[in-house]
Amino acid sequence: MKRLRKGLLATSLAVGIGGAALSAQQSAAGGGYAVEASHALNSGLYVGTREFAFYGYVKVQATIRNGRLTDIAILEFPDHAGRSRYIAGVALPYLVQEAVSVQSARVDLISGATLTSEAFARSLDAALRKAGA
Repeated sequence: MKRLRKGLLATSLAVGIGGAALSAQQSAAGGGYAVEASHALNSGLYVGTREFAFYGYVKVQATIRNGRLTDIAILEFPDHAGRSRYIAGVALPYLVQEAVSVQSARVDLISGATLTSEAFARSLDAALRKAGA
């Protein structure tokens, strides 16, 4: 499995992908990945589900320390072609940073990486639910 680290963030944010972030406002019935980590989570490592993103799958591992989301490792991401690797390299570090910042799977979708953003949010939601969210 491939791993993507946060080191690409500075480059990713500087390059951008040509669009503004779109809000991930999913209805309670249709969204399903808007878990708020507003109460204490159980410390440990929690692996999310493998989520389909059309060009590949996204799977994350959430690190919870002292009841807070402290890091997210990308265990799997779309990488079948150069364009897929580029989109994942731009979008995923931003999504990781935002999710840790807001302590939630509710993150803004990235224009041009909508399917990857949605798959990331669903996988993280599953990991946070395992942690007790």
